[in-house]
Amino acid sequence: MIAKSCCSAAQRGAVILTAVILLLTLATLVTLYTGRVKSFENQIILNSQNRTMAFNVAEAGLMRALGVLTENPRWDGALFTEVMPGQGRFSVAGNWQNITRESSVLRLVTLQSTGISPDGLSTVVVQEQALLYSVIANPPDVPLIVAGGLDVSGNFEVVANPNGGGEGVPLSIWTDLDVDMNNGSGTTCGLQEFTDGNCSGSPYSEKGFQDLDILDNDPDFPDDLLEYIFNVPEAEWASLRAEADQTLLSCASLGPASVGLIWVDGDCQLNAGTIVGSATDPVILIVTDGDLTMNGGAEINGMVFSFRKPTTVAAFEVNMLGSARVNGVVASNHPVGHANGTYNSVYDANVLDQLQQHDAFQRVARVPGSWRDF
Repeated sequence: MIAKSCCSAAQRGAVILTAVILLLTLATLVTLYTGRVKSFENQIILNSQNRTMAFNVAEAGLMRALGVLTENPRWDGALFTEVMPGQGRFSVAGNWQNITRESSVLRLVTLQSTGISPDGLSTVVVQEQALLYSVIANPPDVPLIVAGGLDVSGNFEVVANPNGGGEGVPLSIWTDLDVDMNNGSGTTCGLQEFTDGNCSGSPYSEKGFQDLDILDNDPDFPDDLLEYIFNVPEAEWASLRAEADQTLLSCASLGPASVGLIWVDGDCQLNAGTIVGSATDPVILIVTDGDLTMNGGAEINGMVFSFRKPTTVAAFEVNMLGSARVNGVVASNHPVGHANGTYNSVYDANVLDQLQQHDAFQRVARVPGSWRDF
């Protein structure tokens, strides 16, 4: 007897169809789930890319603001916006405040930059503070400052700061060692006497006589004159050189249009009648390991600093021939006057004020630890 099949062909077909439908449904669900996961991943990647781009343009905004400050220290912090094609855009503004550091008032700006991604879906805000300061940390108030004394075998004519030693107390020369007034022909006087051409006729100090306008053998004279004036130790002179507006090998290119911090490596010679800088746009001229020679009628408006590097042992001289002079301050971190040098320095309060206030001498420093994002 032959056994009958448990299921008809129709029943088997139905079972197979159901199984296929279930498998297709399962495959569809897996496909949809995978697509949804991939969609989420793509969205996450897109969000991450957007945030990175927004962050980058926000950082670019901070750098742009620091650049604006460097070019224009008088920027009032007003909001400005820039578009970076393909990367997004930023808006940046600054908030100013004054802070007191010892006897100086410094300007502190808080910069806030908002970066927006190209599609506008991501925004990042970053913030950093910057300090605006003068390259001169301690404005000199004496027309001739010399480390190592002044053994005058040549000539000098120095016009005193009328209030350098206090209200109504003139000060002409400041040094840590002795000023020898017995040799050469040195004279100090007031501005009016100098203007009238009567400096030698009505002097404060002259050959054979030293008055109180010369402050020598001062125990409070700074050990490091470069650090005292510029807040840069002598051993780190290269950092001050890096801040110079010009770095030169000679003074041949200098003239009335020169302005700012000028660093000269080696000798500096000015031809007769050459005018460097002006009363409104002065210079700080640092002559390093070299002689400064100013021929008749040459003038420098600002400050001259004769700088001998700590590792240098050679002697250098300052020599202002004829009527050559500096309107402002002459300073030296090494002895001068031993080689018939001639020094003519006229204290000019307006010039020295410009050395403090002029945009050319303002520097920008980022405040460490002030960066933050939100």
